[in-house]
Amino acid sequence: MARLFDAPIIAHDGSLDRLLQAPVPVMLFFWQDHQVLAPYNKDLLALASREAGRLIVAKINARENPIGMQRFAVDSTPLAIGLHAGREITRVHVARPDDLSSHVAQLLGRSTTGPAAPQPAAAGHPGRPVHATDATFEREVLAATLPVLVDFWAPWCAPCQMIAPALDAIARSYAGRLRVVKVNVDQSPHYAGVYGVQGIPTLMIFKHGQLSERLVGMMPASQIQAVVERHLDY
Repeated sequence: MARLFDAPIIAHDGSLDRLLQAPVPVMLFFWQDHQVLAPYNKDLLALASREAGRLIVAKINARENPIGMQRFAVDSTPLAIGLHAGREITRVHVARPDDLSSHVAQLLGRSTTGPAAPQPAAAGHPGRPVHATDATFEREVLAATLPVLVDFWAPWCAPCQMIAPALDAIARSYAGRLRVVKVNVDQSPHYAGVYGVQGIPTLMIFKHGQLSERLVGMMPASQIQAVVERHLDY
């Protein structure tokens, strides 16, 4: 039986692996500034109490835990990341405390009025890009059973931001047939180097762990979709 956590726990770099092995979903809340965190504490406590046994709420200070920050490609805070069985399911930059409840509902697969329906542990969240790091690239990309579209990007890259909506749309349109994975090259440079990324955005299609095709630079959504179509298993 899963241990019951009815209050937020404090996570740190040394406890992340153990936390990610939890049998229930985990909402990992990244923060850096105490004044920014303060308005969220009441809502985090309420969520942990209300969802005890169904969800673990964990807070982690990004500034004091650089391994976690890099591992989850945290580019700004406050940030809530939903995980199940070690896989990222949801990610949202939390603008206000009210956003936490809707994020948890999404993580648990719950409609605004219906009962909880937890996501399957192995499937990940369909229809959303997954953020991978050097530590998770092999699992999220090379070991994936579906074709994977990898976006090597950086937060400061304007063309990267411009194609992001197209990648979100592709993730939704091809849910269950294609995975879209984003890699922040500033925080996770290893595999960008392995695959010879010289400029961003660089998009790569992987199938069965092998690089099948690459696209470099800004391009229309129709071109990206055409490349994706060539590599889908129908």
